[in-house]
Amino acid sequence: MQDNRCATAEEVAVLRERVARVEGGHDHLRDGLDILSRQFSELRRDLTQAVDDNAACTRQEIMSRVDAMSRNTHRRDAEVSDRLARIEGGIRLANWITVTVIAGATTLLSWAQMGDALWRFWTHFLAGGA
Repeated sequence: MQDNRCATAEEVAVLRERVARVEGGHDHLRDGLDILSRQFSELRRDLTQAVDDNAACTRQEIMSRVDAMSRNTHRRDAEVSDRLARIEGGIRLANWITVTVIAGATTLLSWAQMGDALWRFWTHFLAGGA
């Protein structure tokens, strides 16, 4: 058989109290999830900002170092170019001196040979062609 008894007012009050507690717990959980969701969004935003700031700082440091290396390279290139120009000037001077000495020596030898030839000619001519 079926028991068709009605709930008493006291039982209904107990059930309502339980339902209210469950609904309150549900509301509390929903509020907690909303708070966690907001905190997670704020954390994600803060982390993204920190990563972006760090990347910008790193980019700036790298570009600063690249600029410094570029300046050093240009300075070294200028020093090497100056040294090479001085070496090239020294080589040109040495070549000019060498050519001048060779030309002078050749000229002196030519004049000496011509003088010797003239001397022989005149001594031979004055000696009577003998």
